Parts: sequence; C-alpha cells; structure tokens
Amino acid sequence: MKIYDVSVPLYPGMPVYPGDPEFEREEIPAGDAKISRLGLSTHTGTHIDAPSHYLDGASGIDEIPLERLIGRVEVSEFPDFSGTVPAVFFKSAKAFPLDLAKRLCDAEIRVVGCDSDSVGDTAVHTLLLKHNIAIIENLALDSVPCGEYSMIALPLKIRFADAAPARVVLLDSLIE
Repeated sequence: MKIYDVSVPLYPGMPVYPGDPEFEREEIPAGDAKISRLGLSTHTGTHIDAPSHYLDGASGIDEIPLERLIGRVEVSEFPDFSGTVPAVFFKSAKAFPLDLAKRLCDAEIRVVGCDSDSVGDTAVHTLLLKHNIAIIENLALDSVPCGEYSMIALPLKIRFADAAPARVVLLDSLIE
C-alpha cells in the first residue's frame, strides 16, 4: 500500500493567506525536555474549514463528523470530477466559480479539497458550507496521480473553531 501525505509542512516563513498571521514556533525551556510554543491561524497550511467559518451559529471544526473525513476520494485535475465518490480533491486548482460549487452540491459531494489557498470567494464558501461540504485547502497534490484513493483527513479538535490545521493522507488501496 502506498501512502501519500498531502499535507503541507508548517515552518516559519511559509506562505500564508494574505492578512493571516505568520506561522511561529518558539522553543521554550522545559527542564530536560524540549517543548515549543506555536503561533498560527486556524487556516495555516493544510486545513479544514468548519461551517462556522462563514455561517453564524453553525458548527465548529470539533463537530464535523469524522465519518465524513475518512473514506473514498477522487483526485482530479481542476475543474473536472466524476461525482462517483463522496469526495474530490482538485489539482491545479483556481478559485472555484459559483457554478462549480453548485455542481458539487448537486453531486452530493461531502468533502472538497484543493491545492490552492482558498476554494473561492464568500459566495462559494457559503454555498459549500450550507450544504455541509467540508472544505480542505492547501493540499500538496503534485506527486499524486489522478484517480481514486482512501482519504483520512483529521483536523485538530479545537472546540468551536472556524477551522483547524489537519494531517491529510491518501492510501492507494480503498477503504469501503
């Protein structure tokens, strides 16, 4: 079984969304051990958006059912997808036009991911999140051939948060 880690590494000086805080890691004294203090946005690196990111009173990242974030995914070149599996990750992604977001909703996609820093504007985010589609941004898909995989996407469990960094892996053998 081949495992693709499609998460981007976090490091000081890494690219961040314009206006977001820079990633920081500071080693702090802890006796004989090493520990670090982190400074980052909930949207740093590979991350999953929660409905509360755009919808007032909606669920936070800690309330997204893990069953939605583990399962089959199609990796496809933007903006093509078959809609035969419940999730799609787009390579070479650009900001999604609203009609693509509508097609994803109509296809009953549960998770959409992209290798860019955002799926699109407010209208696109709002439509996808209203349809309970989990959004994963900043995926590292360059070395992943198009096709079907098993996906495991686990966000940090930050209570009530609008998003969280995540470790996302793809397996070349399918989980049913």
